[in-house]
Amino acid sequence: MRGKFILLLVAANMLWAGNYLAGRVLRISMGPFTLNGIRWIVSAAILMLIVRQRGERVPFRQEWKAFVLMGFVGMFLFSSLTYWGLAMVPAGEAGLLSGFTPLAVLVAGFLIAGDRVRLGQWAMVAVSIGGELLLLGGSGSESGGVMGAVVLIMAALAWGVYTALGRRYRHRFSALVLTAGAAVGGVVPSALLGLWNLSYQPVRLTAESVLALAYVSTLASVVAFMMWSAGVNRLGSGTAAPYMNLLPVFTAVLAVLLLHESLTVTQMEGGLIVIAGAAGAGFIRSPARVTEQPTSMPE
Repeated sequence: MRGKFILLLVAANMLWAGNYLAGRVLRISMGPFTLNGIRWIVSAAILMLIVRQRGERVPFRQEWKAFVLMGFVGMFLFSSLTYWGLAMVPAGEAGLLSGFTPLAVLVAGFLIAGDRVRLGQWAMVAVSIGGELLLLGGSGSESGGVMGAVVLIMAALAWGVYTALGRRYRHRFSALVLTAGAAVGGVVPSALLGLWNLSYQPVRLTAESVLALAYVSTLASVVAFMMWSAGVNRLGSGTAAPYMNLLPVFTAVLAVLLLHESLTVTQMEGGLIVIAGAAGAGFIRSPARVTEQPTSMPE
């Protein structure tokens, strides 16, 4: 059973790696905030349909504060900042910068959700971050600029807070309801900023951009977010955090294969270290709190 949820964390990162590539492709067709607005309008509608088909409900009236907060941090802030950063930084380099995410997840989980993290898990995160530094040092591309890097680091911090909030509300909602509610909660600010972006950067769709938009609105949003929520809710932030280190590895590989970006030997070595750290953390169980109850999960 534990292995199943580890696989969900890995698969979510693979889908998010594709999101970096799609975001980079779509920068030519639309503004980053317009992209994010379209993404979450479509994704929220799909998620709500799934909730209804599963016989569940999203209690917006009673729990609107939780869903608005989750949506603002995860779907609005994190996604908007990510696509904005991708407008300035190549996909491979942006993926490498996402290596700051696990640290943000651990710290936010400790401060917000009260997660406990074993010393061994901290050690494995340190190993993975060491691999990230090697990846950054071995990058063969030119810097995308300080601004782009700062924006992507801010996105990583937002994701850490979103993950921790998900742990905080894990006993009140299933992973499906939590993701759907957050998606709806993030639609309004995402759509408003998207409309503002559209006013000075019109949409120019091509066959390639339509496919990329469909990908970010379904696989990278609905499927990946549900996978991540399920994995984090069951395994905890301490175990899940190192798996975010797989994102830059997957992104770099896909960038080479699909966008023809370069991958140096040093980057490959760093990627192996990242994978080793993530795998090591997966075998270390997070200490459960006495008050913790089983998490409600979608079937």
